[in-house]
Amino acid sequence: MNETDVTLNSASFMAPPGDVNTSQEGGSQVAVSREPVGRALDVLSWIADHRSDPLVVRQIARDLDTTPSTVHRIFGTFTDRGLIARGEHDEYVAGLELYRICASIASELSPARIAHSHLQRLSRECDETTLFGIYDAGRGQMMFIDRVEALHPLRYVVDMHRWIPVYSGATGLAILAFLPEAERRRIYATGLDAQTPETIVGVDDLEAELERVRQRGYAHSMGQRTPGAVGFGAPVFDSAGTVCGDVCVTLPQYRFQEGENAGSIGSALLEASHRVTDDLRAVGYHAPAHGDLP
Repeated sequence: MNETDVTLNSASFMAPPGDVNTSQEGGSQVAVSREPVGRALDVLSWIADHRSDPLVVRQIARDLDTTPSTVHRIFGTFTDRGLIARGEHDEYVAGLELYRICASIASELSPARIAHSHLQRLSRECDETTLFGIYDAGRGQMMFIDRVEALHPLRYVVDMHRWIPVYSGATGLAILAFLPEAERRRIYATGLDAQTPETIVGVDDLEAELERVRQRGYAHSMGQRTPGAVGFGAPVFDSAGTVCGDVCVTLPQYRFQEGENAGSIGSALLEASHRVTDDLRAVGYHAPAHGDLP
């Protein structure tokens, strides 16, 4: 599946208490359901999160803490409906109906559509890669849903449609700084794991950095999420004034000169984030509500 696909996640569909387990995948907890519809949604979420991986029944069963026979039955239903199909070597691959559904949903992702022209303009102004991130209050995480690549031969490729923490790197700090204090504290309570040696993992130090972000209007970091990468992020707000995502710029550290282009990137970034916020408010966009963090 390509980068325009939509990540379908079962966390958006709340099962009754007692019907959800958790399994470990990639070092983080993944909520999985024991009831049939929930299991099918879990498998769809797995497919979305492993776009470059082969659809292997036993691997999916291990990751979701279920039986291969359960996944096989789900695959049978998906095959009947065209969500998955058999490839040229008889392996399972994403089906045309799944692509159709994803494309239909993606075409209505108004925040990404609204932000895209502003990302293009910002990329031209900075001559660097620009990104648009969206925040999920239920998860306390963010993901990138759009980007405009710079034309430099060496640039960082950022994973799209994958949930990442908001306490690490400018792309997350720009959102975290403008969340209510109670929400920030709930995020801290889930754990602050170092992504790199530069990640700020002390709550007091992190709060001090967030105050600097609020005063400056944007976040700036070096190597906090990816070694050797420089990031800038500025928040965007929905029509209710709630932070719902951010506009970001990323570039290799060797190409960044602190005194020369930090200010110019920051100024251009703030202008872009303000334009995106104005457009979101103009269309009455409200960030989806996903309930409180656990």
